[in-house]
Amino acid sequence: MLVPTVFLVFALLLPVPLCAEAGSQDPSKVLVWVTPSGTKYHEKDCPTLKNSKNLRSITLEDALKRGLEPCSICNPPVYIGGKELYRVNNPPLRSAREGNLSRMLPATVLEVIDGDTIKVSIPNPRPIQLKAQETIRFLGIDAPETSASPRPAGYYGEEAKAYVKKLLAGKSVRLAFDWDLRDKYGRLLAYIYLTDGTCVNLHLVEQGYAFAYVHFTFQFMDEFTRAQAAAKQKKRGLWGR
Repeated sequence: MLVPTVFLVFALLLPVPLCAEAGSQDPSKVLVWVTPSGTKYHEKDCPTLKNSKNLRSITLEDALKRGLEPCSICNPPVYIGGKELYRVNNPPLRSAREGNLSRMLPATVLEVIDGDTIKVSIPNPRPIQLKAQETIRFLGIDAPETSASPRPAGYYGEEAKAYVKKLLAGKSVRLAFDWDLRDKYGRLLAYIYLTDGTCVNLHLVEQGYAFAYVHFTFQFMDEFTRAQAAAKQKKRGLWGR
């Protein structure tokens, strides 16, 4: 029949809208919505934003670079390209010793700032959330301040820095992550692993070069707390005086 045939040809000539998955879109062109103090990004009509003030839009790329997570209520666009971040909380690991080196992000240590902070370079391809050079604050620990710190120097701070420098300066390491990607200063929060599988964060607590930092929840909090108790009992490092 002529009419259906003509109709079919006409339909085939019509432009077809492209329906790409949200995750496959260019993150520099996708808009999401955020609040100044929020830790997540949203769709504009998200119910959780109903009474929010100072709501504004940013690109998905900027949201990811800030370490913001997608809202679980409105399910905004996500980015599935690039290299994936290895997070120890998903699925949750029981011990820092269970970390999978093959899934971790490679990096090179450029500078040791103190006993719990370093600067690294991250090669391409790297996750969109990360820069080529990052300052990393070790997750789950707190080393004493050094004389270079704007805050008062702490006992064993210089020793902790010297030990970390000996352990990491110029070395290739692996990075793993947890719930929060960055702290309020914009520093990357990570577990640092040596290529032999040693979790440096845990090792520093075990050897008495740092305290377990339990003010914020992290995946290995119980393990780090037990390691601190053992170091204290054996009077290692900063527990020796």
